[in-house]
Amino acid sequence: MSIENRKESYIARAIAVFKQDGLRLSLEEVAAKMNITKKTLYNHFASKDELMKECIRSISADMQEAIAKLDMKGKSAIENLRSCFSELNILFETLSPVFFHDIMRMNPGEATAEHLIGSGLFQVKMGANLRQGMGEGIYRQDIDVEYASQYLAYSVFGFYINSIIKHNVFLSKSYFEDAVEYHLRALVSDKGRQLL
Repeated sequence: MSIENRKESYIARAIAVFKQDGLRLSLEEVAAKMNITKKTLYNHFASKDELMKECIRSISADMQEAIAKLDMKGKSAIENLRSCFSELNILFETLSPVFFHDIMRMNPGEATAEHLIGSGLFQVKMGANLRQGMGEGIYRQDIDVEYASQYLAYSVFGFYINSIIKHNVFLSKSYFEDAVEYHLRALVSDKGRQLL
């Protein structure tokens, strides 16, 4: 296994540990739970902070991969929107609210930077999805693409993040899938309504 593959493996294993036990663990405790030595982790990461940043970047990359589904070729805009939000639901469900809250609290700079990247990508891809749906005739033709893509990014993710920070127990496990179905009713044309 190459050094880069080994490092990626350690990041994935550390994420699993952090999800289960939170971010308060020391690097030594993380290594023990991964069944490796602290020295092994230090061979790949200069500090726990660097390991956490790499974990956040990895999660962000998974989120960006899900968002990229918004304008996949060969599927309708509605299928792409549902696919993206389903992937986001799976991703955020596996990130326990405690883990997500800890990331935002303990490493706000990195979390905010990655959130901005993801939010910007979501707006671009959402705009592409809206234009695709309008071109297919399944979204309304009077949609203000710029406004709607920004609104969806801020409302969907902002509500989710705010709910996590405030420990909102009413946040459903299917939040992203529920949100897409709600918003689709406002976006679709009469032709698109038949696809719902």
